[in-house]
Amino acid sequence: MGTEIEATAQWLEQHTADGAAIVLRRVARQRAEARERLTVAVMCMRRYRLAWCSARRRARARTAEAARLNRQLNELHTQWHGKEEPSNSRTPDDARERALMRIDLARFQNLVERAGWMPDAEPRRLWRWRNGWWELAYRKKNPKDGYHDSGWYLWGPTESYFGEWVAPLKADATVEADRLITKDLAAVAEEQR
Repeated sequence: MGTEIEATAQWLEQHTADGAAIVLRRVARQRAEARERLTVAVMCMRRYRLAWCSARRRARARTAEAARLNRQLNELHTQWHGKEEPSNSRTPDDARERALMRIDLARFQNLVERAGWMPDAEPRRLWRWRNGWWELAYRKKNPKDGYHDSGWYLWGPTESYFGEWVAPLKADATVEADRLITKDLAAVAEEQR
């Protein structure tokens, strides 16, 4: 409470208005508590906004990393299939080594894809590999940040699914996200033909 409020309350008590002094102190205390709660709420909102911005930044960084790895994979793929033969690897041992690497890479991609949705270190976030990393995360309703409904949102390696609402429940969200990912991959395959 401020000094003016306390001085006013003491003056009221001196002039036999004890009830008014009690009410004045109570209102001042409630006002101070409300201001403190509002300050905490504003700090939480700032922290949420920063978390949302950092999620976008992480998604962009992971998309760039996935694109870089995909380019490297394509370069290795062209080398392994003999379209671009490196000048220093013409021995049978090198060809055998490349074949083993192709097998290991195919096994790894198969295992990661069969693993389905994998949990992240952060709660309510899942990842999946299907020709790139896909993220499924839970967000609370906040129209200012682009989340018009509480539920699970999908981010993909393409900009077409950047923060698209999928479903309110986790089980429904994974099924719907798989459907959207399959649809997106079919459209990309169709464009490449």
